[in-house]
Order: sequence, then structure tokens, then C-alpha cells
Amino acid sequence: MVEDRSGLIKGAGLFVGILIGAITGPVLLRPTGLNDPSSSAIGTGVGALLGYALAAAVVLLRRRRRDRELMFAANSVLREAGFPAGVVAEVKNSRALVVGEVDTDSLRRNAAHVLSTVPGIAGVTNRIRVRTVAPLTADEIKRRVEEALVRDAELDARGIKVRVDRSGVVLEGKVQSWAESSEAEELAWDIPGIEHVENHLEIVA
Repeated sequence: MVEDRSGLIKGAGLFVGILIGAITGPVLLRPTGLNDPSSSAIGTGVGALLGYALAAAVVLLRRRRRDRELMFAANSVLREAGFPAGVVAEVKNSRALVVGEVDTDSLRRNAAHVLSTVPGIAGVTNRIRVRTVAPLTADEIKRRVEEALVRDAELDARGIKVRVDRSGVVLEGKVQSWAESSEAEELAWDIPGIEHVENHLEIVA
């Protein structure tokens, strides 16, 4: 819709420039000795260029103002979603570029999802980096995953067993739904340093 309006504005500027140039060309150029048809043709060409250039400048100013408004909205949404001040969005031509650092890959992906919900954002390029963390021991990984499963209010973690295989996690046991299985896997991925998650959970509903 914005691009369509831009085309209309440029088209209108071109038309008005041609009209004004055709009228004023003979008036301004007749003293130089040019006849009316030649003066009109030159005026039309110059008017077309000036009209189009002026309309293009108006479109550019409108687009930049809209980009500033979208950038303000995008960064406000990031702050409301709990992302740190170092995660910021820039907007150009209604497309958002988000940069910064987070601790987990799921947070990185969630930033793009959050920005995609902002009305007017045409697309999101995600350049967020996941911080490099010191390797965790197998016991630390197991403890963190189990604590994350227990904290999640939407998940019954009593039937889930966590096994650590090097820097990866294996989830075993039983859950009540595919949603719980997916949630458990997502929570495991949230632990910094996890390189892979194997979901062997059985659905028993």
C-alpha cells in the first residue's frame, strides 16, 4: 500500500510538472527567440524532471519519517519483551535489522518473532549473536535442564528424565501431549552451551 501511494505521488508530480512546464515554457522562452512549439516542448521536459524530482523527495521524506516511527515502535516492543538495551532494531524501507547479543539461540529467534508482530514491519533480518560461554560440566547441564523443567508452570516434569551425552541432552520419559514434549525440548535448548537435544519423550495422553 505504501509503495502504491509512492507511485501515485511520483506520477502526480510528473503530471503536474509536465502541465506547468507546457504552460510556462512559451512564456519564459519566447523572449529568447524560440517559437511556441519548441518552447512548450522544452518547458514540458524541464517541468517533468522538476515535478518528478520534487515528488520523489516528498516520498523519501515520508518513508524516512515512517521508518523512524517503526524503529521507535520496534525497540519499545523489544524492551517490553525483556530484551536488554544492547539488543536494538534499525529500520530502513520498513524492514527491521536487529543486532546485539543474547545468551541462548531461542532468545535470538524470539527477537525476530517479536519484531515480526509490529504493524508495518515488512520483514526482519536477525543479526543477533549468541554469546560464547564457558563449557558446563555434565552435572551442571543436567541440573540446569532439570531446574528449568520444574520451573515451567505449563509442564509436568515428573515423568521426564534428563540424560547428558557430552555437550548434548537426551530427554526420556513420558509427557501428556505434543505441546509438553515440544516445551521440554525448547527449555533444554535454552541452556547455554547445549549443542544438541535428543527428544525421546513418549506421549501417553
